[in-house]
Amino acid sequence: MTTTAQHGHHNSHRTHLHGHDTKPTHEPSVNEYFVFHYDAMTHTLAVKNNRHCYLYMLTADQQTSVHTSTGLHAIEKSIIDMIDTNSPTVAVTAQDLTTMSAGLSHFCRQLPALKLN
Repeated sequence: MTTTAQHGHHNSHRTHLHGHDTKPTHEPSVNEYFVFHYDAMTHTLAVKNNRHCYLYMLTADQQTSVHTSTGLHAIEKSIIDMIDTNSPTVAVTAQDLTTMSAGLSHFCRQLPALKLN
């Protein structure tokens, strides 16, 4: 019979470095989103974020271009620019929005609706 001598008690542990952390500081994360919905009956492009639901009435030319990827993206960009520059808006009541379009009312849900144009 062979025996092996135990050499003291051993606990697993991680090595901790002591001293100052020299990692670069990190900017806080910034999140923003816009969700778009085109209502063909009213020719309105609705845009919602976490605070508001914006309504933009398309011009005759935009009513055609909204059906192409390039045209849609151009309209979306111009609407985002209007929102970012705090363009004047007019509040739309929930009742007026429902009268205008049940689809837009459903899309905007509980968010305050604001007309951009």
